[in-house]
Amino acid sequence: ALMIVAVAFVVGCSSDDVTDAPTSSPQTVTPEPGMPTPLPVPPMPGFVEVAAWGGDSRSDVIFASPNGIAVDANGDFYTTEFQGNRVRKFSPDGGLLLEWGGTGRGNSEFQNPTGIAIGPEGNVFVSESGGHRVQKFTPEGEWITSFGSNGSNPGSFSSAMVLAVHDEGIVYVTDWGNGRVQMFTTDGDFVGKLADRGMQEGQLFNPTGIKIGPDDNLWVVDRGNHRVQRFTRDGELLNVWGENGTAPGQFDVPTSINFDADGNFYVSEFRGSRVQAFTPDGQYIGELAPGTFRGPHGLTFDSSGRLYVADTGNGAIRVFEVPGG
Repeated sequence: ALMIVAVAFVVGCSSDDVTDAPTSSPQTVTPEPGMPTPLPVPPMPGFVEVAAWGGDSRSDVIFASPNGIAVDANGDFYTTEFQGNRVRKFSPDGGLLLEWGGTGRGNSEFQNPTGIAIGPEGNVFVSESGGHRVQKFTPEGEWITSFGSNGSNPGSFSSAMVLAVHDEGIVYVTDWGNGRVQMFTTDGDFVGKLADRGMQEGQLFNPTGIKIGPDDNLWVVDRGNHRVQRFTRDGELLNVWGENGTAPGQFDVPTSINFDADGNFYVSEFRGSRVQAFTPDGQYIGELAPGTFRGPHGLTFDSSGRLYVADTGNGAIRVFEVPGG
């Protein structure tokens, strides 16, 4: 059974960082003439929790603040642990296959890893909030290369938070303290950046989650501004959704984003302790397992539609599916 444990935890920042975040209410970008009318709002999928690992001292698997989560083409899933400073690989049924890491700044060591993504060749990319870099590994955990350092120059980070890898071989990394997204080749060569730090539409304040959507655009969780922004991969702003609050459709320190097979997007909230679902055009659908999360972070779907959630504050990985879906 999943034991709920109250843990105060803010990934990649001090407890004061969220208090100085802007609290204004950004407005939605006005649709261009000729844009399609809003999609009909579907019912909230009837997710049922089918598995949970960690969160209980009797569990075979104990997590130290699980954060990032990703699933590979074989259905195996990988996790990062913010406090455990390691990566672990599991089979779809939760069997531990592999782990690597340790606290440090050397190759294959970590300082507060936060994001994880699988590249087009199956390689594993891990971003480090405390280490200000990205490390690249084989699926077997063998170190390949690292890129990034602490700073504000192109190619450096003030906390490398979360990353997404495009099939064309571009790695997008949210740069928390510098308020931007940086782009690299899969070998670590700097390509460019999008957005500047700030509160205006198209700017970012402590960005965290990032995902390439089914529309091939870039979706960024603008955590400090309590919103989600959608950009083209060249950096053109397309949409802005959300404002600070706890009502349905609002966000209270959002953290991560991912998409189901229908293109609906799901957003986790650290301070709101919930996961909300939206249509592809940003209309609120519903909330996943209300009242059961504690500062959730990473979200991912596998090929069968099962939703994996890193329930960070409860120290657990939880799995949901829609029966018969």
